[in-house]
Amino acid sequence: MTQNLNKSNPEVWDNHYQREKSRLIFPDENLVRILSRIPQGEFALDHGAGSGRHSVLLKSCGFQVTACDYSAKSIESIQRMIPGVETDIIRSSNLPYENEKFDLVVSWGVLHYNTIDDAHCIVREIKRILKAGGYFAGTIRSSSDSHLQTKDGLIGLTDLSGGSVRLYTLEELKELLKDFTNVEFGYMERCPIGKLEERICHWIFQAKN
Repeated sequence: MTQNLNKSNPEVWDNHYQREKSRLIFPDENLVRILSRIPQGEFALDHGAGSGRHSVLLKSCGFQVTACDYSAKSIESIQRMIPGVETDIIRSSNLPYENEKFDLVVSWGVLHYNTIDDAHCIVREIKRILKAGGYFAGTIRSSSDSHLQTKDGLIGLTDLSGGSVRLYTLEELKELLKDFTNVEFGYMERCPIGKLEERICHWIFQAKN
């Protein structure tokens, strides 16, 4: 069943990616480490690609990369800055790709910006488009996070105000990934500069289809 993503989210993220400070350049070292552990494949999807920093990483690892996001500004930036990457703007939790197309799907810091029902739908779609034996890697915000200042399922931060968010316990993440095998978890936590009372907390995961 197709579910529409929260209609406030595309506008929130379009505004976000028009800000220069939002354009992350360097890949997350945790993803670099994951890629060093898994077999090389041919096709990779950067799901919720944002500024495209992981599209660059995946391309440098030899993948043919597709980047998708529901922010048109994000996709416009990737098209302009990263030649050779296919791009798609998505507007629902259903993904416009054929069954078993990808060897790897990366969804880094994305799933928690959806309702829990949409997140489950997206994960089912990712399983569908992954090849047998393919890998799914990503991060999702932990329920220990205090930085996003969540209230009633919405983000409280000024530059992302009005966007959907859902924080996850480890048990909820395990339930989200229950149809995958060889699931492994990690955890990262940091404080923003000048805000020692706040915590930015992510679960890290790697799973096999």
